[in-house]
Amino acid sequence: MKIVDSYSFKNGKKFIQKNHPEELNDVLDAIVHIDAIACLSKESGEKTMKGKLLFSPRDLNDSLKLILHQSGWTKKAGGKRKKFIEPRHNFGEGRFREMDGIKNKVGLEIQLGKYAFMGYDIFSKMIVFKNLGYIECGIEIVPGQEMIKQMSTGVSSFDQLLVDFKYRGESNIDIPVLIISIGLTPKEKRRTAELQELFKTDRKEALKIIKLREYKGSPPGPK
Repeated sequence: MKIVDSYSFKNGKKFIQKNHPEELNDVLDAIVHIDAIACLSKESGEKTMKGKLLFSPRDLNDSLKLILHQSGWTKKAGGKRKKFIEPRHNFGEGRFREMDGIKNKVGLEIQLGKYAFMGYDIFSKMIVFKNLGYIECGIEIVPGQEMIKQMSTGVSSFDQLLVDFKYRGESNIDIPVLIISIGLTPKEKRRTAELQELFKTDRKEALKIIKLREYKGSPPGPK
C-alpha cells in the first residue's frame, strides 16, 4: 500500500518527528509493506454493491498489526477470533478502553470504520490515554478517498475528517496527532480491478486465488 496524504493536528507531525522518529518510521514502513491484495476478502451484501469483492477493514487492520507487533506495538493473542492483544485500561465493572497499539508514549489507532469513530479516537480516546499517562501523542491511520470506493458504504475517509479539524479547531486538552491517509499503489489498483472482474464473471476461478472472510455477529463499535 502507499501513503496518500497526512495531516498534522496540533503540530503532531513535527512533535513526533522530533521526539519519536523510530516509532514514526515503524508505522510508515509497515504501511508500505501491507499486502493489500490479501485483504481483498469481503463479498458485499449491500444492495448497491451486492456480490462485489471489497477490501476487508478487519484484514487490513490485522495485516498492519502483524507487521507492527514485530517492533513492539502490540502482542499476538492465542485465540482464533482475536489475533492481537490490544493495550487496555480497565476502569472496573466491565468498563475499559483499548488502543490498537502503544509504543514509547505514542498511541496508534487504525480506523477503517465509520466517521464517528475517527473523531472519537482523536478527540476523546487519545486524550483519555494521555490523562492516564500511557501516551503523549498519537498516530491515526485512515483510508483515503480512493480507498473507500473499494470498501463497504459508511466507511469514512481522510477528506471527511479534515472538516472537523477545520471547523472544530484545537483545544488546550488536545494532544499532537499525525493523521495518515492510505491507499493502493498503481499495481494494486490494476490487480484489484482484475480480481473484481474475475469474481463477477467466474467466481469459482476467483476463489482459487482469494479467500473470503467469514463474518459472524454484529460489527464492533468504538473500543
